[in-house]
Amino acid sequence: MSNDTISKELTYVGKEPSISALRSAYNETVNDLEAYFDLCRCSYDDRRNWWPGKSRDLRKHGADAFPWEGAADMESHVIDERVTKLVSLFIASMKRANVRAYPVEVGDMARSKVVSNFLKWMISSGYIPRFAREMELGANYMLERGILITYVGWHREDRRFLQKLDINQIAQISPELAEAILDGNDDEQIIALMQATFDGVTNRKAKRALTELRKSGVTELPVVRRQIDAPEVKTLAPDGDFMFPSYVTDPQRAPFCFWRTYYTAQELENKVVTDGWDEDFVAHMIDKYRGVNIDSVEREQEGRRSISTSDTVYEANELIEIVHGYQRLVDQDDGSEGIYQTIFHKEFTGDEGGGVPGYAKFELMNGYEDYPVVVTKLSEDSKRLYDTQTIPDILKGIQQQVKVERDSRIDRNSLATLPPIMHPVGNAPKDWGPGRYIPYRRKGEFEFGPVPQFNQGSLEMEKTMERQADAMVGFDYDDPISQIRRQFLVDKFLSHTAEVLRMSYRCFQRFGPDSIFFRVTGSPDPQTFDKGSPDENFDILISYDVLNNDPESQEKKLQQLVSLTQLDRNGRISIDRLLEVAASSVDPTLADAVLQPSGEAQEQIVQQVADDLSKIYAGIEMPARPNGGQVALQVLQQYASQPDVANRLQQDEAFRERMEKYQGQYVFAMQQAQNAQIGRVGTAPAQMGEVNTQNIQQ
Repeated sequence: MSNDTISKELTYVGKEPSISALRSAYNETVNDLEAYFDLCRCSYDDRRNWWPGKSRDLRKHGADAFPWEGAADMESHVIDERVTKLVSLFIASMKRANVRAYPVEVGDMARSKVVSNFLKWMISSGYIPRFAREMELGANYMLERGILITYVGWHREDRRFLQKLDINQIAQISPELAEAILDGNDDEQIIALMQATFDGVTNRKAKRALTELRKSGVTELPVVRRQIDAPEVKTLAPDGDFMFPSYVTDPQRAPFCFWRTYYTAQELENKVVTDGWDEDFVAHMIDKYRGVNIDSVEREQEGRRSISTSDTVYEANELIEIVHGYQRLVDQDDGSEGIYQTIFHKEFTGDEGGGVPGYAKFELMNGYEDYPVVVTKLSEDSKRLYDTQTIPDILKGIQQQVKVERDSRIDRNSLATLPPIMHPVGNAPKDWGPGRYIPYRRKGEFEFGPVPQFNQGSLEMEKTMERQADAMVGFDYDDPISQIRRQFLVDKFLSHTAEVLRMSYRCFQRFGPDSIFFRVTGSPDPQTFDKGSPDENFDILISYDVLNNDPESQEKKLQQLVSLTQLDRNGRISIDRLLEVAASSVDPTLADAVLQPSGEAQEQIVQQVADDLSKIYAGIEMPARPNGGQVALQVLQQYASQPDVANRLQQDEAFRERMEKYQGQYVFAMQQAQNAQIGRVGTAPAQMGEVNTQNIQQ
């Protein structure tokens, strides 16, 4: 096939996909990415301290051992320690971050709050399965291999389970089928109804089931049950799972891309029923292409160079390699674009004689304007996607130097503990060790060789290297630029997470149910969320300040925010929102649990104070509530202004004392809070200074 033909078939929509062109593009992509794959293999090895000739006892052995047989060959975890710390920081930031949905259009403003709550629920409730696990894997890939690729789609999975059914149970599923069986007039009609009722039942199976029902009244039939109907988020290894052409600068503009994955025979059979995969193709894959070399999977999919001490090769006999090819194809008639998916095998183009097609499925991905992946580079220092840095590549020189310093100190200590022994030629000591008797004829016949002096500079060199490594990844807490670097890396990861969440929400709008129950943290009752229009659009922002991990820095920021209220003479600062920000900075999850919406909180305080006033009126002394003093005082003043209450305040001294005591507790609590703030910022709060604290009777 000529290059022009391949190019045309990879550009325009046809009735069927060109498997030959896709195979050619796939193989070329794999070959062109070998340099990047090698970078990933080296990064994998450097992080895990794999090197040629490494022994289990971390000592040098063999003819090439230097400086001697058994010299130190220690691991140095400069890379892994910092990658692991960054991953922990990324995931902690994601779990503690503020998630906000901002409307793109004015009409969506009213829904932004409930959408924000729904997004939080999606990632915290498990509605997106294994979300935290997949993002943790993604954080490792981004740092270790320089690229983070996350697939986002909708996963609807139905599975068939054999179930023993009697005629009464069949009647509950299909009254028409049960009636036909009981009548027993037309077997062909019964078999057709049975196949229509129970998916996947063959003609032979239906006949056997009918016979069993007439004989014993019970048979086994497959019942389809929905297992999953939710967004699907998967982190894909950039060095084997998901591949773009090597020249790509913008992944979404690529003409094609490939997702290589592995299925069991059972999973492929299920795809025939649930996803409409071609039955003949699946049967051919199971028959001819079952079995994958595990070492190959690890090397190709995970970027790992095996240096195991064992040469054993294991075969995954139940795995079948399948490629999902994605293409941005153009309709030649009107020039419109579409994202198409072709599911095929890299070594099979179709069996013309046997009638087996070369693909399992070819379809327009309805509802997708782009490829269903989010892609983020660790370093944007080149336009090409695969020209990227990795943390192991950045730190490998430092790690090697730290290893050299540690090995040299261990070797020096070994020499100091057991120095070489100098002896006359041909008269070596036969025994050596603590408490041994060594005969000699004259002084100096046997003596220790020279011992190298301890080098303090080696420790200083290692500490310098460690500090340099910390500075390069953002963990030098004394360097402001290093802090900026740490925040930059967190922002990059959270930006990727936000895009994943946005695409998940778009999938929910397109493929999810019209409405769903979800629970807001802190609310006892679930809420109904209507997915709204598919054209509804929101910008998703996930933000977190890494300095929030420092309690002193966090407290200082909150104090600065509070002090700004003294400059607010026009009421531009919302105290309620300030409270939300302060609580979220402590812990977003706890903030959602303890903070009520402002309106609900005021209504609750009004109701509680009204209940207290009813009891006070009845002669029961009540203590003030712990919060909501300003609202409570307003309720008190309105209550005292009622004619019957005002009259009783003048005539009933005991009632007046109970009311004044109740009010005084609120006033005292507010004054205490005011005094505490004055102590922090040096001036009284602007809004609290206007509280009316006059005596109720007055």
